[in-house]
Amino acid sequence: MAYNYQQLASTNLPAEIEMPPGLREEVEYIFSVTYTDPDAMALKEFAEAAATVIERDGRSLGTYPPPQGHEGLREFISSELSSNRGSDIPVDNIFLASGAGGACQVFVDAFIDPGDVVMMDEFCYHGSLNMFLKKGARPCHVSMDQDGIIPEELEKSIQENIKNGDNPKLIYTISVYHNPTGATINLERRKRIVEISNKYQIPIVENESYADFHIDGPQLPPAMIGLDADGGVMHISAFTKLMGCGLRLGFGAFPEAARESLAKVGFGVSPSHLTSMAVHEYLKDNKSSYVSGVSASLRRKRDAMLRSLGEYFPPSCTWTEPKGGMMIWMGLPEGTNTWDILEKAVEKGVKYNPGPIFKADRSGGNYLRLTFSHHTPEEIEEGIALLAGVFEAEGVI
Repeated sequence: MAYNYQQLASTNLPAEIEMPPGLREEVEYIFSVTYTDPDAMALKEFAEAAATVIERDGRSLGTYPPPQGHEGLREFISSELSSNRGSDIPVDNIFLASGAGGACQVFVDAFIDPGDVVMMDEFCYHGSLNMFLKKGARPCHVSMDQDGIIPEELEKSIQENIKNGDNPKLIYTISVYHNPTGATINLERRKRIVEISNKYQIPIVENESYADFHIDGPQLPPAMIGLDADGGVMHISAFTKLMGCGLRLGFGAFPEAARESLAKVGFGVSPSHLTSMAVHEYLKDNKSSYVSGVSASLRRKRDAMLRSLGEYFPPSCTWTEPKGGMMIWMGLPEGTNTWDILEKAVEKGVKYNPGPIFKADRSGGNYLRLTFSHHTPEEIEEGIALLAGVFEAEGVI
């Protein structure tokens, strides 16, 4: 007699989140995932670094790592945040996690209860959005423009929630090369958002997973965690997109006042200690040159996608021209249903992200996200040509 695991299943499982089934399909042209750029990976050098650290420090793998992760890597992160992001974060206020998603999950688990209101970008990376939804949070999307979340709209929406008896719990934003729109919050706007956070005592969780992916244009403004003197900002970033998605290595940084709450959830699921050792061994001597190589490769791929969009899509469509990151945000004519059309694209061998997966109410059907990190410039042109053919066949363009 077979066991009935459905009957045994927990009654406290996370809420199910509807997603387009086509995103699970295997296709030739993948414009739906921000994969590590395979053409920029330094595999030989990374392998040598891994061998070196195993031979030198391998005995440390016989014991469990510190609760917050490999100390050498956390020291490296602290130094990088200081030199590159204008944020002086002590080593003890950094924890390693299973990717940026793992760090986000730690903050969700530590601070979010069912029914909590979370202020977030008008369009929010679906991985993060779904974490909040599964915990039972109520996302409140705030209008954005080319410079990210609009402070005046943020404060207005906070006031409306408070008036309705709902004090927002967190402000969540991807503040650098925003996923999915590519926007970066400028310095003055960052200062204003921090002021709003302080005024209403609503902590900010800033996700800077793409801070290492500057391609061209102006340098990035400092992180908000470094602009805030009141301990109201928590910070997320990762090495996953940079070094390899399969490494699953990210980190969180936090103010001292948040320590007790984060410790109660054990700082989440620790990443592989070997991964942390190897990444630290490689990056401590090679990060600058490696990041430059990634930037050069992404520039070629971004430019190939922009050229292809200009060649195959008409003026009725719009798209961003990102200065960093791995994605292009595209607007199609009003009334387009990118959610349903995805199935037709998958049949032709190409995937994208429909705009509605980035909003809690599943609106934004005439938008889509395209990623350019995974394929060669030649493959990008082939895939974009196929995609244009799909939308043309559907009468959209």
